[in-house]
Amino acid sequence: MYVAGVFIAGAVAAATFLPTHINRPILFSVLLVVGYLTSTWKVNLPLPLANGSTLSVSYAADLMSLLVVGPEQAMVVAMTGAWAQCARLPKRGYPFYRTIFSVAAVALTMRAVAVTYTWLNGTPAPASLADLAKPLVGVIAVYFVINTGLVALAIALATRQWMWPIWRDNFLWSAPSFIVAGFAGALAAIVVAHGDYWLAVLLVAPVYLTYRTYRVFLGRIEDEQRHAAETRGLHREAVDALSLAQTAERALASEKERLAVTLRSVGDGVIAADTAGVVRVFNRAAEILTGWTHDEACGRPLDDVFHNLDADTRERLENSIPVAAAPDNPLGVARSAVLVCRDGRELPIQEVCAPLRDGDGHVIGLVLAFRDASDAIRIQEERTKASKLESLGLLAGGIAHDFNNILTAILGNISLARHTGLDEETDDALVAAEEACVRARQLTQQLLTFAKGGAPIKKSVGIDRIVMESIRMALSGATASWIADIDPALWAVHADEGQLIQVFNNVIINAKQAMPHGGRIGVKAENLSEPEDRWEFGLRVKAGPYVRVSIADEGVGISADDLPRIFDPYFSTKPTGTGLGLATSRSIVKNHGGYIAVESEVGRGTIIQVCLPASLAKRRDEQPDTHLTTTTGSGRLLVLDDEQPIRRLAIRLLGALGYEATAVSTGSAAIEQYTRAREEGRPFDLVLLDLTIPGELGGSEVLRVLKTIDPDVKAIVVSGYAGDNVLANYRDYGFKAVVTKPFTIDELSATLIEVANTHV
Repeated sequence: MYVAGVFIAGAVAAATFLPTHINRPILFSVLLVVGYLTSTWKVNLPLPLANGSTLSVSYAADLMSLLVVGPEQAMVVAMTGAWAQCARLPKRGYPFYRTIFSVAAVALTMRAVAVTYTWLNGTPAPASLADLAKPLVGVIAVYFVINTGLVALAIALATRQWMWPIWRDNFLWSAPSFIVAGFAGALAAIVVAHGDYWLAVLLVAPVYLTYRTYRVFLGRIEDEQRHAAETRGLHREAVDALSLAQTAERALASEKERLAVTLRSVGDGVIAADTAGVVRVFNRAAEILTGWTHDEACGRPLDDVFHNLDADTRERLENSIPVAAAPDNPLGVARSAVLVCRDGRELPIQEVCAPLRDGDGHVIGLVLAFRDASDAIRIQEERTKASKLESLGLLAGGIAHDFNNILTAILGNISLARHTGLDEETDDALVAAEEACVRARQLTQQLLTFAKGGAPIKKSVGIDRIVMESIRMALSGATASWIADIDPALWAVHADEGQLIQVFNNVIINAKQAMPHGGRIGVKAENLSEPEDRWEFGLRVKAGPYVRVSIADEGVGISADDLPRIFDPYFSTKPTGTGLGLATSRSIVKNHGGYIAVESEVGRGTIIQVCLPASLAKRRDEQPDTHLTTTTGSGRLLVLDDEQPIRRLAIRLLGALGYEATAVSTGSAAIEQYTRAREEGRPFDLVLLDLTIPGELGGSEVLRVLKTIDPDVKAIVVSGYAGDNVLANYRDYGFKAVVTKPFTIDELSATLIEVANTHV
């Protein structure tokens, strides 16, 4: 809007003030040339504009024209000079509107100057400076203020700044030179008025000197501005550098703090030493493990505060840069060692000794990272123990299978012989032999506890009755007395009753044997809630409800060296001990999801705690049937067993019980016999299947095939050992009952009658 206003005002001023004729054309032409020439004597002002702004000395020609040829013709000279100033030899090209603006501004300025000159009684072609003094000062002042003011206001509006600072900083400095050039122009007008034209040419010198003054002054301003810009740039760079330095310092401090926090928080001991072997870093874990504090350790030689020995030879290990930086160990040396603490204690540790390198790869020290290996060693020992038990279980399974087959033939024939009726003396001998076989069966059951197939056959039982029965069995006729404290609100457990009796028998017998001269055994059964998961003698203890049975004796106790080994198979401190009692008990408890805890003090006795997961369901405790009787039956039975003596015995036993039996040695033969019997209309009422048939279909596979032939088939699983959990979960595999080898004729009879009375 402002620029448009100047355009319009300038156009009106020019249109109303242009001359209608030229009185002195030659002089007018000379003045146009002078105006054009002086407009090229211009300097670029240091203004914040894209195309800049210029200042020339053409105003000297403008004032000279005003005084010599009058204001109308002076208007033409001034507008010509303004156009030449914008269009002639510009440092940066002006847009057209800028040129029009400059011409319009000069037109307005000349109009104002003419009015001022007339108002101050100025006369055309003045004869002397005395007549011109007052009008000259007025027109110079008006020309300077209006011309520079119009430009300054345009710049202020374009850059959104105040006009006064722009005018003051960029135009006011030129006022003295402006006055000199204006005075030279006026003096030239007087000389011309007197006809001394060549003398007027000499007055060009002051005008040119004014132009050069502009150049020098603006050059200094540009130098100052450039210096100021460079200074600002240097200041900005210094501030940026300082900011970067502060940021780097903060980052370094933060990294240092983070490293310190990490070293304090890490669970491994960390010690760093310089190339001289002097300790420089010593974290909290290192303090705990070695017994030295950070302040005490730092500054001391590494060997003073870190005393490590070879775990096998007990020789002092070398902690040096050559060892840590060996070419064959680029990541350092990892080794097992024994740490001798400050107080003399010894800890097994795992340690890594590695070199410290700078950014160029040069060794500047070494670092030791180490940790207490006690738990790791204990876990490894437990794993080794578990591996030994697993190996024993595999061995036990193989032995038990063959041994039970032999015992089955012996015990079955003895039972059969007693069933036929003998004289009393012979019967007594056979009873003794039968009892020996039962004891042998108990030994195989102990071996089977380690085997995979020795899984417990669980049901909901009450611990109170099992504990009391075990006490009476184990302490019958013993010199030791006992006292029992059984919680009447004891929870039930889901367990194999026979295996639990074996556990409590083993523990109570051990307690009795620990007191050869008598004493008292205390038994306490109570409910227990474990608050969190943990480990106990290598067994996982899960949080939850348990039933705990504590058996305490007043015997000789167990030494600290022997205590970790009491559950190892075949480990015993008694000359006549087998070393299987506690190992068997631990394995049984483990298979039930429980754990065993032991407390002992030499000379004061031992407390063994058997803890079993409680079953919070309603208790269903069945009393065992201790009186089995032989009952005869009838029907056709199919027997599968790979051992010929067992097959012959089965036929004789079943025949004695009133059954018609057919025995086969392979699974495929059993399927063939069962299929043929159905086709002939003489189906088998029951099948007895051995689980393990070497090189052939076992009992489980045969039953699956028979189920496809006859969905109502009744089958009994017969085995002394199985490689899976079929015996413990026989119903899940389709069997109706289980008979474990070896068995008596009474046990076989009871199972047959039970299955025969079962409805499909």
